[in-house]
Amino acid sequence: KILAVMRTFRLVRLVRVFQRMPLFREAWMLIHGLGDSGRTLFWTCVVIFLVTYFFAIVGIATIVVELESQFNDASDEEDKARLKALLDLTGGLDRMMSLLVQVLMQDSFHAFLREILVFISWSWMFWYAYLAVAVIVLMNLVTAIIVENAIESSKADHDHMVNETERNRQKDIDRMRKVFTSMDTDGGGTISWEEFSRSFEDEELSKTWKVLDIDQKDAWELFQLLDDGDGEITIDDFIEALHRMRGVAQAKDMFRLQKMLVLVMNSIDTMSARELFQARTKTDMAK
Repeated sequence: KILAVMRTFRLVRLVRVFQRMPLFREAWMLIHGLGDSGRTLFWTCVVIFLVTYFFAIVGIATIVVELESQFNDASDEEDKARLKALLDLTGGLDRMMSLLVQVLMQDSFHAFLREILVFISWSWMFWYAYLAVAVIVLMNLVTAIIVENAIESSKADHDHMVNETERNRQKDIDRMRKVFTSMDTDGGGTISWEEFSRSFEDEELSKTWKVLDIDQKDAWELFQLLDDGDGEITIDDFIEALHRMRGVAQAKDMFRLQKMLVLVMNSIDTMSARELFQARTKTDMAK
């Protein structure tokens, strides 16, 4: 029993892995769609049975009764034999429902339909009425319901992936907060250069830098990128930077380039403001 429970848990874990892997996303959607379509399939069978049952009763009350009447009144032996064969084919609720299912499946039903037309000219309306209701209307409705379920399943799967991504992002933020707290030895809520540099010497924190592909030689450059100019790094800047720098080296380089561009733009703004102030001062002195 314990082994059976363990196998069940392994199977559940395998299904979860199968669900999360992008390679099997379409296959998972198909399997999930089949499961969601089970209830639709059940009620489709129920409705088809009820529709077929109703038409079978109508067919017996109209077509079979008319065939029996003509069989009793027939004098020609050949006609009697043909009518007897048709009565054997349609007589009884089970046989009539079997014929209707054959019409539903469009399984070569025109042979007996033409034979009945010889004796009952209006019988085609009965068969084609059932064909219109059961095949054209009902089957299209079932298809529409299944497609709608598939769309809803796809949307739910997308929402699940979004929620999973958001949960992973929140876990990363919590992990980064712990890293920041470990680096902030004085508890001031900011990280100085001394605290930042010591983190590369810590065994646990150095693993975090290795995951981000940051070496100790890059420490000073990284600190300058994160520092706004006051010599301290706030927790918001730290979390934002580490979150953007997760990934391969290109992510780190792009973040470095972005921060350098911001610094350059700030320097240009400062220089422009200084030159404008000097120009105004000279103008005022000239006056």
